[in-house]
Amino acid sequence: MKRWVLAVPEPQYTAKLARYMKEKQPTWEVKAFTQELALVRYLSSGEGADAIAVHESMLTAAREAIKAGGFMGKMLVLRESNGETEPRGESGRNEAGAAAGTVLEDGTPTIPMYRPLSALLNSMAEELLGAAGRGGHADPRLGAAIWTVFSASGGAGKTTVAMNLVRQLGERGYRALYLNLEPLNATDLLFGRGDPDSLSGLLYELQARPDQMEEEWKKRRRQHSVLLGDYLDAPEHPAERLAMSPTRMKELLGVVAGSGRYEVVVVDPDSGSGEWHQELLAMSDRIAWLVTPEAMSVRKTEKQLRYWQSKSTGLFEKASWLLNKASGSEELRERLPQARIAARLPYMPQWKGLEEIDKLLRAPAFCGAVERIVEEWGCPVKEDRPSRASRRRGAASGDAGAIFSRIS
Repeated sequence: MKRWVLAVPEPQYTAKLARYMKEKQPTWEVKAFTQELALVRYLSSGEGADAIAVHESMLTAAREAIKAGGFMGKMLVLRESNGETEPRGESGRNEAGAAAGTVLEDGTPTIPMYRPLSALLNSMAEELLGAAGRGGHADPRLGAAIWTVFSASGGAGKTTVAMNLVRQLGERGYRALYLNLEPLNATDLLFGRGDPDSLSGLLYELQARPDQMEEEWKKRRRQHSVLLGDYLDAPEHPAERLAMSPTRMKELLGVVAGSGRYEVVVVDPDSGSGEWHQELLAMSDRIAWLVTPEAMSVRKTEKQLRYWQSKSTGLFEKASWLLNKASGSEELRERLPQARIAARLPYMPQWKGLEEIDKLLRAPAFCGAVERIVEEWGCPVKEDRPSRASRRRGAASGDAGAIFSRIS
């Protein structure tokens, strides 16, 4: 469910657009305003939303209210003029064929409001979700989408969620990579021991012989028959990851995402508040931000939000808030007003101490919740996805299900 705030001073136009949005996008919730005072009151109250489409005449008031209320969604300006400058993309047109909008000096996108409703809706969806949702798009020139699973505290279940995202992408026919960037990577318990120098070898080639990175990646990457995606073997020591600067991290992700081998790279980092983590989230197209119902987890998330709110412009609009280990009755709205929960992931007591990847990635209740996230992020099932029979044949080989990658 995506929540929009629509603010235009013309009642007839606003009612027509809001009705059209609800008809064509039933998963969108639209709250419409025609009076500036009502809009300001709503935004100042801290009510959450994924995006606000505001008429240019109400922009100044909306911005002041947003600062007061701590709104973290995306803003889109509806302008009356049709003049267009700074077209985005080679053709100057968006994915739906509608002419691209302009961008204000502060980076806020604008689009003309007087146009066919279908074209207007496509532009609004693109501004909120990105091209094709920046999910598993088919255009290799754009590079792989980067999805990061993050939390403000340890023990929130990042690794389990990240692996389940890769699994669901594989089920839908997408080429995905699971990239664990935790200093203490314990996934060898699930994948089996492999080459502990995989990450260090890649980083060395990246620095010493960047022209050899392609061959080095082919040699290091592995695939798991249950994960349905590629991964790197876990390092034995944390030194390489701890020594990885934000610049080297960005270079590594740039090479992997731009290789043309993957449609989605799912990153599983540790928790942190420094420059390294900010740069990673800034590079990400999607952020699965995990929080658990425990008081400590919520409190740490509160502090993280306050610290990053002024430092990370545009970061939170990419985040989908996932309540992990949920029993179904938790309400975090008062503690985290900006964090509208996009999905509730069930608590799985049988996973405690579990070291079997098959059970971690094939729990129906958990898989169903993750599948809805993948769908919402713009990755529908592909018609040409691999058959289940071919997956079963692949499952018969390799150590603990690990095989050489078949992603070409």
